[in-house]
Amino acid sequence: MKAKIVLLLALAICVIPGQARSAEGRATEVVRKMLDSVMAVQTDPALQGQESRPKRRTEIKKIILRSFNFDDMAQHALGDYWNGLNEAKRGEFRSVFQDLFLESYSRLVLDFLRKEKIAYLEEEDVQDQATVKTRIQRVNEEIPVDYFLAPAKGALLVRDVAIDGVSIIQNYQKSFSRVIKQDSYEGLLKKMRLQQHVMDKG
Repeated sequence: MKAKIVLLLALAICVIPGQARSAEGRATEVVRKMLDSVMAVQTDPALQGQESRPKRRTEIKKIILRSFNFDDMAQHALGDYWNGLNEAKRGEFRSVFQDLFLESYSRLVLDFLRKEKIAYLEEEDVQDQATVKTRIQRVNEEIPVDYFLAPAKGALLVRDVAIDGVSIIQNYQKSFSRVIKQDSYEGLLKKMRLQQHVMDKG
């Protein structure tokens, strides 16, 4: 199961140093609230069955949308190429990236996160950034999941997630950079829009 999750993250799309403190810090509370909300949707008796999957996905997308910093994620996913875009192109990329991330991450949650036992191990803080270390505990496996958060828009938002050591944003950055080098930024955006169209129909 662990291998499937890592593979999905790779296809879908630096632990921060500092002194560890109690797992009941502010960032941990944010992550706990987000995961509790997701699992409440996943286990809601009124939303069970394949026929309710679209509604569960819609509700999970709402949770992701208010919990993640897509401005920051889009910029770091594009890396140095971001600096070469004007504001209009940045807005265009951010919109497409957000749509694709919401779709792929919500599907990941729908397929793999149920009523899980999650251990909140520790919270590490340095300046305005925090890492919340968690572990999904199952009968035959344990999956480490780290959440990276920073303040934005008056809230503490997730800017990256690493599952079993695989960073979503670093993975996007490598993939996007490879496509741009082989083709162009316009070629990357075209591929992303095509994927967006396929997901909308799926």
